[in-house]
Amino acid sequence: MHNHDVAVEAPQSAAAIDSRTYALDRAVEPLRWIFRWGSLAMLVAMVSLPFIQVVAREIFGMPIIGVEELARFMLICSVFLAVPYVVSAGASIKMEEILAMLPARVIHGLKLAAAAISTATFAAMVAASMIAIGTNLDNATPTLGIPYWIFLGAAVVSFSMTTLECAIQFFKAVQGMPLYVTFPQEQEPAEELDLPEDMRPH
Repeated sequence: MHNHDVAVEAPQSAAAIDSRTYALDRAVEPLRWIFRWGSLAMLVAMVSLPFIQVVAREIFGMPIIGVEELARFMLICSVFLAVPYVVSAGASIKMEEILAMLPARVIHGLKLAAAAISTATFAAMVAASMIAIGTNLDNATPTLGIPYWIFLGAAVVSFSMTTLECAIQFFKAVQGMPLYVTFPQEQEPAEELDLPEDMRPH
């Protein structure tokens, strides 16, 4: 006989809270908002540009020069801008099922180590990107002539924000706070959905 009233505890390492819960998250929220919506805007542009090119070439017979190159640039920027969002939300692969089987102290230590290593790694990537900018100031893309420092500048901005997110997670791990955040738009509706009887949880 099965008991359907037993609540399954969520893995300790996957805990997430509303981004408005702590003052630290509220202070960073405007920056997170810029990165999230900026990434979405780049994604929309990346999808729209090839469609516009197909219409211009096949219907009007006037292809637009450099659209493919610009679409690739939008792809690069959308990925870079989304990295801090992925980190702050804990959406990367972390093997939660394995971590959940470990003792609480071990999980806490792993959180501290992961946050510290991630902070140092992304800080090093910021430094490497800035060095790359310094050595590519005269280089540009072949068609549109987009300077390489713009591409690498997107990496610097992305990795800087990701470094900040990892540092925040380290602070949270030290304080024993949930590391990850969810955003107001991601919250489940307060009212219950009007589901058919056979689809309602029992």
